[in-house]
Amino acid sequence: MLVICCYFYSLPVLAEVYKKVALISVSSQYDEEKIDSVAETLLESGYSVSKKYLNQVVSDFGYVNTDSARAENLTKALLDSEIDIIWFVKGGGGGINLLPYLHKEKERLLSAKPKILVGFSDVTAIHSFVNETLKWKSLHGVVASYNKNNKDKDDKTPRVNDLEPLPSVEQIMTKGVSYQNVLPLNALAKKGIAGELRGGNFTLVSSLFSTIYEPDLSGKVLLLEDIGTSFRQLDRSLHQLLFMKELNVSAIIFGQFYPVDPTDEQRLIYKSVIKQFAEDYNKPVYYYPYVGHGRKNHPLILGTNATINCTKESEYCSINQ
Repeated sequence: MLVICCYFYSLPVLAEVYKKVALISVSSQYDEEKIDSVAETLLESGYSVSKKYLNQVVSDFGYVNTDSARAENLTKALLDSEIDIIWFVKGGGGGINLLPYLHKEKERLLSAKPKILVGFSDVTAIHSFVNETLKWKSLHGVVASYNKNNKDKDDKTPRVNDLEPLPSVEQIMTKGVSYQNVLPLNALAKKGIAGELRGGNFTLVSSLFSTIYEPDLSGKVLLLEDIGTSFRQLDRSLHQLLFMKELNVSAIIFGQFYPVDPTDEQRLIYKSVIKQFAEDYNKPVYYYPYVGHGRKNHPLILGTNATINCTKESEYCSINQ
């Protein structure tokens, strides 16, 4: 069993306060009966919580509302000067639909007070917008409704992110994060790398390829994770990356792709598919299956620099932000 270590270390940044949270959902419908308990866990963690941006009128596609209504709601939250953190209740589907609406509001949003967006999965599309267009940092981490703090203590069934507590956004954004046991998968990776971290869910990242909303990933460190993808489908998707005309990233970090409660065989086959890609790819490739849709989902900061250091004394590397 691997021992996972994470700790915080000092960064040369000014102390900031990230306490006022707006709960929001822009993707699949959420369970309205659980919102009070979701808000309560955030309050218990020291945040003040606003629910004024939760506006659910379920659409025909099972989204929380129509595309235009969801986009308008999110825009209002992004413009709200009293909010520090926008925490997504859940992921699902439909986030990418909002990009045309958000881009129409680009000039207004560029003048807004930067906020930290927290979430993952379908939230990847929104992360991409704020990282690329607004130049805001954001946090790839647990959604507000699925995490250790919100799991029913009597529920023994393995669930997505049920071993990952709500992160301290203020501590992370002022002091950074560091994790050990990052596995280099090819020779280039053992040299270490540095670059701005982008990405998130592989399905969402690849959905933006060759579109007008594709971010500039040149020189960036690309984070990729996913769930519900067979190892053969993953192999196909990785060949798309391998065959792309332009993907000038500086490195790729792969998070978890195997199921929430995997067998040893499942862990091995997914890792083997990624390792085969790494051997064929001419950029550093790393494996860190503690980010994504697994029981653990360690937070990482998108839109800011990430450094991976490796030593001859260890087969693993460390990632620092």
